[in-house]
Amino acid sequence: MTKNLDPSNLCLTERGTQWLNQFKPEDKETAERLVSHLTLVSHSEFLRSIQKLIETEIGSNKDVVAIYVVRELEGQTNFFSEVCDKNGHVQALSNGNDHGSEASIANLIRNLCKTEQRLLNHPNLDKMRQKKCRTIILVDDFIGSGNRMQSFLHAFWRHASIKSWHSLKYIKFIVVAYSGMEAGIKIVKSHKINADVILERECPSFKDMPWKPKYKKEAIELCREYGKKTCKKDLPLGYKNTMGSMVFEHGCPNNVPSMFWADNKKWHALFPHRSLLSNEMSVFPQEITRQDSKLTLLNAGQKKIADSDSLSRRGEAGETVLLILALIAQGQRKQSTLSYATGLNKKDCARIVDRCIKWGFITQTKRLTSKGSAELQAAKRFKKNSKFSQLGRGKLWARIPQNGKLNPVLLG
Repeated sequence: MTKNLDPSNLCLTERGTQWLNQFKPEDKETAERLVSHLTLVSHSEFLRSIQKLIETEIGSNKDVVAIYVVRELEGQTNFFSEVCDKNGHVQALSNGNDHGSEASIANLIRNLCKTEQRLLNHPNLDKMRQKKCRTIILVDDFIGSGNRMQSFLHAFWRHASIKSWHSLKYIKFIVVAYSGMEAGIKIVKSHKINADVILERECPSFKDMPWKPKYKKEAIELCREYGKKTCKKDLPLGYKNTMGSMVFEHGCPNNVPSMFWADNKKWHALFPHRSLLSNEMSVFPQEITRQDSKLTLLNAGQKKIADSDSLSRRGEAGETVLLILALIAQGQRKQSTLSYATGLNKKDCARIVDRCIKWGFITQTKRLTSKGSAELQAAKRFKKNSKFSQLGRGKLWARIPQNGKLNPVLLG
């Protein structure tokens, strides 16, 4: 992992300074804390990860695969009847120029489909029938409320051929997105199409941040108070009150609290109308990494471990495991929380959690065991010149190589 650009640098831009100065002096610290815990996804990180997810899915089977970009559709749209041109070709994008990330995804799909004949770029039904398509991949940037993806799935489901092929198990659906919220993902999974949902990382909510309860309460109160000043008074905690904290370089989702993006004459948003300018874009890192582990532990209420020298004992690998154990000890068990804190994507974070279960540090329900507790107690006592060569009875550090690399021991 490379060193991350600090999201708090957003407050140093001209727009960020203007945004921060609108808060009362006693509220600025909380506002800065929220900004510093935004997950900023650059365009290169987004496209690179999306392509890798698709390549992984198509590499795991040898079926003919149809790939489509997800976009907004009207209520009762029948996809193959209403989105085709006069020649019967599926239109990847809607009419107009405001396509956001859809245009980039469509271009990615087009280039990917050039690499193999079995990959079909937005085929119509006749093409899928002719090529004996067995897998359909639907690609989106973000699953927030799940409404857009659900409407897209409805549009496919309205065609009799799709229903027939699905009931006969001729086709399967896979939804690929960079990220998503828990509630939206549940809605997508509940659709009759029964699609597998593949994400790079789950979207962390400010409600699920690795913070002590006091900080979470302050964050909610701040968003409610200043959300009243925006043009979206009904969305102080973001769409459906989800308090999302992920912002893409191509735009800010509306599930982020409205004080960040809902601009009007009385309130100057950090991302007005959910858009970004070059100064804000310059803060976006090329890849996602974790924040300072010591600060994360302090915010979570694990001061003794944060103040010890245990974090630097065995490099990045040991630091990651210790961070996970410390957060779980504080009741921070959500996968999205652990993924955010470690900077790992969904798949890699799950692998490390599985290793901690295998080693006996936590239970299947992510509860700390006596072994895990022993590791944390030893970590709290550890000093640079300590006589301890290993931490705790579980001998965590004996399991991790001296170079501290994550891949061989934790992700293999």
